[in-house]
Amino acid sequence: MTVTAAATAVSTPMVLAIVDEARAKNYRSGVIGVLGKPDRAVTTDVRHEGGTVRIRPAESALAVREVLTEHRDGDWLVVITDRDDDDLGPGIRAHFVWQRLRRPDPWESVRNRFHATGIDPALTSRPRDRDLAAALVGATPATGWPAAPAGVLTRTHALGAVASAHLGFDGDTADALGVLRWSMSADSLAAVAALRRTVGDLLADTTLDWIAERAGAAAAPVRALVARGELGAAVPLGAVLHLLTATEFGDRRATHQAQLALARLEDRWGDPQPAPAALMALGRAAHALLSELVHDRRADADVRRALDHADTIVTRVRAEPLVRHSELLTGGLRARFVVLAEAVRRAADAARAADPARSAEAARTADPAPGAAVAVVEAVVAVEAARADVEAHRFGATSPLRAPFEAAVRLVRWLALPPVPPGGEPGGAALLGTLARRHLDHSAWADSAINDAFSGVDDPELSPALQAAVSAARRRRREQEREFATALAAAAPAAAGDGVPDGAGTVWYLERLLAGAVIPLAKKAPVLLLVLDGMSAATATEILADATGRLGWLEGSLPGTGGPRRAAGLAMLPSLTEVSRASLLCGRPVRGQQAVEQNGYTALTAQAGKITARLFHKKAVDTTAAGWSVSHEVGDALDDGDLRLVTVVLNTIDDALDRSDPGGTAWTAEAVKHLEPLLARAANAGRTVVVTADHGHVVERRQGTQRSCPTASGARSRAVTGTVEDGEVEVAGPRVLADGNRAVLAVDDTLRYGPLKAGYHGGASAAETVVPVAVLVPDETRNPAELALLPPQMPAWWLTSQAPAPAGRPAVPAAPATTLTVREGGPTLFDLEPAEPPASTPTTPTPAPSASAPVAATPAPSAASLGRAVVTGAVYKGQRKVAGRLIVTDEQVARLVDALAAANATRLPPALAAQALEVAQTRLRGALPQVQQLLNVEGYPVLRLDADGVTVILDVVLMREQFGLTR
Repeated sequence: MTVTAAATAVSTPMVLAIVDEARAKNYRSGVIGVLGKPDRAVTTDVRHEGGTVRIRPAESALAVREVLTEHRDGDWLVVITDRDDDDLGPGIRAHFVWQRLRRPDPWESVRNRFHATGIDPALTSRPRDRDLAAALVGATPATGWPAAPAGVLTRTHALGAVASAHLGFDGDTADALGVLRWSMSADSLAAVAALRRTVGDLLADTTLDWIAERAGAAAAPVRALVARGELGAAVPLGAVLHLLTATEFGDRRATHQAQLALARLEDRWGDPQPAPAALMALGRAAHALLSELVHDRRADADVRRALDHADTIVTRVRAEPLVRHSELLTGGLRARFVVLAEAVRRAADAARAADPARSAEAARTADPAPGAAVAVVEAVVAVEAARADVEAHRFGATSPLRAPFEAAVRLVRWLALPPVPPGGEPGGAALLGTLARRHLDHSAWADSAINDAFSGVDDPELSPALQAAVSAARRRRREQEREFATALAAAAPAAAGDGVPDGAGTVWYLERLLAGAVIPLAKKAPVLLLVLDGMSAATATEILADATGRLGWLEGSLPGTGGPRRAAGLAMLPSLTEVSRASLLCGRPVRGQQAVEQNGYTALTAQAGKITARLFHKKAVDTTAAGWSVSHEVGDALDDGDLRLVTVVLNTIDDALDRSDPGGTAWTAEAVKHLEPLLARAANAGRTVVVTADHGHVVERRQGTQRSCPTASGARSRAVTGTVEDGEVEVAGPRVLADGNRAVLAVDDTLRYGPLKAGYHGGASAAETVVPVAVLVPDETRNPAELALLPPQMPAWWLTSQAPAPAGRPAVPAAPATTLTVREGGPTLFDLEPAEPPASTPTTPTPAPSASAPVAATPAPSAASLGRAVVTGAVYKGQRKVAGRLIVTDEQVARLVDALAAANATRLPPALAAQALEVAQTRLRGALPQVQQLLNVEGYPVLRLDADGVTVILDVVLMREQFGLTR
């Protein structure tokens, strides 16, 4: 009688495990009979350990006999049948290794595969344990399982081995962060799917459950997500949970909204619901993980996918009103930008309402209404708070919205500073110098911010704020340009000498720059003079920042300029290339093209300057040799130490006015063709570099008008015919190279006489006529002319809303305090004397109005200043004696103390600290320890650096105590 024995399914890995057991008993080949379900077995030939294993199912004794004929010497034949030993009989069994059927024990196979002597009951006592064992055998990797430690196979070792081999999970070191990091990867989710396909759901689910346990306090919600097949949602849900459970919303409505959102998430957990502490633990872990990964570029795709999923969850649970409280969720960043945009719009409107500068006369007489001034203060405070929220977001620094809104915030700061009325006689050269200095030190930076904000964003909710800031700034700039043009016209008839005074030095007439400053400098050190045709002062702020930042050049003071400020020049009029560049290179008022420039330059340098010099125009700079960035002729000239002055004209910016976008271009050294390689070659040759321009430009913004004029000599200049209309000015004098030394020049940037282009020059605005004159040295050791190194040149408002005690005095008297001070509600933006900060961190910025005034030289602090009180006291003098020889002066210490005392939270970024000390930023690290020796009495941290290692902090309360000062 045929008997069907109790049999189980036999997998190929289990068969191979039995073969390995036979090989371990020194059998080299043979036939193995296995008791199993033949209908569940697969007929296959498997290559194993250098031989072939033929697996054949047989449902009867006769079938077994037929299968035995397939055996080949040297190979293995495994017969799977559900007939017992008696049914098969001794004749068939005699062919089998061991002369009997093997009853496969999957756990025995597991034990062998892990080289274990025993198995922990935690593995074998679970439901469907034999299926789990079969799956473990089936999951054996090609390299085998790692041996069980101490001989006993534990659940942790077995499942950890599966997780490592098949899921890429390191169970030895994983904690909650490790589990969540692993769950984020698309590769991890694909590996889980592959494990399910190859060995089934049982082993995959058991392994995932074990992984969830590694999450510690967050295990319950992770396990719930695993059970639902939503492992990839662990981090997104955790990010949302952190928002809902770890945020102090500060009002009942928001707290109630968070509670409702949590309730809407309950269906994600199933029964039983995880405890609130477990949900909070998942939120903390996800937040900590994402906060770390945002700095790892390798994780960008995983982070972005998780945060996009989290935003979807926020929408699903209707938590959008709360998302602005999140420092991680991308929806939170947008919400913060929305708040910032509204604050910027309100501040721009308030600044326009409070601005008395509707005309030059109004600037001298009008007072802003106290209510309007207070509104400006409150609006700027709101802008800074919203800006701080954006910066606190993990993606605030990398958002594409950052650049235009950073520019808008800077414009709001600039607009909030009331214009300081210029002094000097209305028609005098001093007034022109003052306004030229104002443009270089402040207005040009505002123009740069206008360019950045004008580019805008494609967002109907955010764009109006940028428009408001730009419109208000352009309105003020238009009034400033009219004021400048009036002064330019008034001073033009009496133009004489090297230039006009600016309070501490000279604003050079460009035709006097070479003979008066550059050639004398070239006699002390080999010089490369770079004339960037069309470079406005606004464009120069970007190019020079790139040169002194990314390229590492140091800026020096041009001899004869005076003060810690960049020098300035005034273009010839009209501010056209053939007029102003020719006059610059020839050293006299002249009109002409390159041939005139070459002849005049040769005569000027050889006869008047008595130095060897070469001038190269665009064609001579362009290289025709493959692999060279500049021509050999220019390179050889730079390398020639006997050639005292090499002048190169670069036309990239002027060319952009015809066919590009000068306002929307990021003007780095790399953006100007040939500039970066020329700077590198000059550095290698040890040359001092002077960077200037022949004129600036205004940008076409498609908002202007063309005024037809048959006598136009350029896009912005015309002959003196008819009447001088609004937006124009008539100029006359020796520096006006036009018929009769007279011309009418455009002032408003919206006016042109020629066809539409990307930008224009030739007019009378400061943007076109005031050009920078910057001196660069490669480093402190290669400064043969021993030029004084300049501090950073950006105005205080470029970096902070708090304008500290200024690093320089106004070139003209400030307006009386009564006209600019608002006493309602305490200290404000318009206080001339900054209020003493309280012991706690102040929250309202109080910049001094002189930050918007022209800056010339740095004076000693006033007798009433806190810094002066410190350095004139007995304690400080005692510190001086103990400290010995220090390079830092008492004046520098007083300026730094005053700057810090006026700054928001008595903190200064390094650039403003360097400005206060009047040192190059590279020397700040050397100067601060010396100031600390003088201020940190008995080691108390009166002056210290923040944890970032660069922000300077003053403890005013401790300083008063240490130096015995009273209010």
